[in-house]
Amino acid sequence: MKRREFSKRSITLFAPALGIVLWASIVGAAFNMVQDQTSIRRSKPIVVDSVVSMGLVEQFGFSISDLKLEHQGEKNSLNIIIRYRYRPNLSKTEYPDFTLIAKDIENLLMNYPDKTDYWELVNKRVTQMVLQKYSALAEITSQIEVAPTASVRYPRTSIVSRRQAVSRSRGRN
Repeated sequence: MKRREFSKRSITLFAPALGIVLWASIVGAAFNMVQDQTSIRRSKPIVVDSVVSMGLVEQFGFSISDLKLEHQGEKNSLNIIIRYRYRPNLSKTEYPDFTLIAKDIENLLMNYPDKTDYWELVNKRVTQMVLQKYSALAEITSQIEVAPTASVRYPRTSIVSRRQAVSRSRGRN
């Protein structure tokens, strides 16, 4: 009985101590992030592949739901999730209208030249087309989810991420 009481007391003392340690870790991490941000503000801009970055990363995403598409010899139902990151320092006029990107993706899929391509190849072409057409984007991730069909009873997903080609000249300040 004394062992059981000792264990209960140990747990009773251990749980709050663990909570304090975890809380201190979170606060410490947050404090370090604030310090890191402060040091970033004080330091010179970082030049990487001719792109100046001050820590700002802008992303956007949208989805195309229940797109019906004839591919691989049967009717498919697709859900497409698109996420992209913008190049740094865009002006207000450089931001693309996502509805135009969505229409371009739908148009590519509806008029896809090789109806036998695997979904992974289709998805690679989607990311390639978007990055070529929209120079304001630095990176894109496309996720194509294909619902089960009569011949393939498994749902499947292709995820492709691609970055814009960057200049290799490294002018450092």
